[in-house]
Amino acid sequence: MNKLSIFTLDANAIEHVDLYEDCTTAWAKAVQERDKVKEQLARKKAEIDEDIRKHPKKYGWNSEAKAPTEAWFALKNILHPEIKKLSDELISRQFEVNSYLGKKETLEQRGKRLDNLVDLYKGNYFVAKSRSGSNYQEKVTEGSEETQIEGLNKSSRFQKPIKRTK
Repeated sequence: MNKLSIFTLDANAIEHVDLYEDCTTAWAKAVQERDKVKEQLARKKAEIDEDIRKHPKKYGWNSEAKAPTEAWFALKNILHPEIKKLSDELISRQFEVNSYLGKKETLEQRGKRLDNLVDLYKGNYFVAKSRSGSNYQEKVTEGSEETQIEGLNKSSRFQKPIKRTK
């Protein structure tokens, strides 16, 4: 991701759309994977609960006097190794979803900053004559020229690097 710059607003705007699309696609996939694990966990809990209720002695119930309580069933279900494993996986998937959500929000903020820079540019904020200081125009021109030369030199269309004319 390139830093925003007044010299590359067009490239930043084009890049931003692609970055945002990639991020939202990755976020949606992460949500889908998390939801699959949620579904697996719910099914596995139901299967294990049914097995515990059918065969309580297999899970450690020793008392013949009274039936197991709901709290006992719930505890055995939560402590089951397969449930623990799926619960840990769900936590990991949720972390991944949260990470992409954070990246998505960062890109939304970047888009707002890009909009602000464009508005400043349209309002002639970066015009040299509107700044005080004698060498401002030279610095802006020099920065722009350097950025353009750098971009051209990165392009594979040129055999030899371009050098500054001054």
